[in-house]
Amino acid sequence: MFRIISTLVLLSLRALPADAPVREASASAISSNHMPGFYNGYLFAAQPRDVLTLFAPDGQELFSLPFEGHDNGLVAIESIAIDSNNTLAVAWQDRHNAGIDIRDLSGKLVRTIDTGLYVPAHLSFGANHLLWAFGWQRDADDPASSDRRDYPIVRKYSIDGKEMGAYLWKSLIPGALEPGMSGWQSRAITVTADRVGIEAVSGRVSNEREWLELDLNGNLQGRWKLDPQNQFPGVVFTSDDQAYIHRYNREADLIQVFRLNRTKSTWDLVTSPRVGLAALYGADGDKLVFAEWPDNTMHLSWFPQP
Repeated sequence: MFRIISTLVLLSLRALPADAPVREASASAISSNHMPGFYNGYLFAAQPRDVLTLFAPDGQELFSLPFEGHDNGLVAIESIAIDSNNTLAVAWQDRHNAGIDIRDLSGKLVRTIDTGLYVPAHLSFGANHLLWAFGWQRDADDPASSDRRDYPIVRKYSIDGKEMGAYLWKSLIPGALEPGMSGWQSRAITVTADRVGIEAVSGRVSNEREWLELDLNGNLQGRWKLDPQNQFPGVVFTSDDQAYIHRYNREADLIQVFRLNRTKSTWDLVTSPRVGLAALYGADGDKLVFAEWPDNTMHLSWFPQP
């Protein structure tokens, strides 16, 4: 069985200058040139697509586990989410089926949520241990194709598998592609205490996107276009509702960070806490996490927001 041999080592804490990261870590988690996914301090890799390798924030490789699906073995792991109580949710699809496995952090299966024709491409836990999904739906007559009819692209599930809500109809985001299409180990939905942030495809090519925010009842509160230059992992959304993106400035040869100004509907340049070519890789609570990988090893740094 394929196995990513990876070690995540938390660097020792020491007296640091005021502008230094509050935390650092390193991970040999890049496999076949594919960048690992990031979820609230956890790193994960799905390479090959039916094998999930998960790393805890303290450096421990929790498991490397193959998924079987319900069909013919052609399984693709789409995304993960980890709740505050250490419940792990893993979204997957095979040729005709899709679902969400609920597991513990040893990888042990608790239950599977059958999502039917709906493919949960992106996951996020919210308050009260509710699981939110953003994805797309198969055509009932042709499961290899997406549904041409209108349908809600955001779903909410209880931990026991009951669908608690369906929101944001696809027709609200006109475009040639599925708004909730799958993305390689990316995170396109984040739920905070009072809203849901979504990065949706909204054009004829995958880099034409916009950022949308819903309230916890699924009502659309705002939407903002994204520059096609935005790079993986896309919009980073903190627990205090701040949305950030990064772009590479070729002239200055550095990565710049921008924050959403909802009042002006602009993405405003901010002073990045990490100067140079470190990429803004994710959020962990209200902290921003930057990554560098010059030696094919992930180097992560946690910083307060600017």
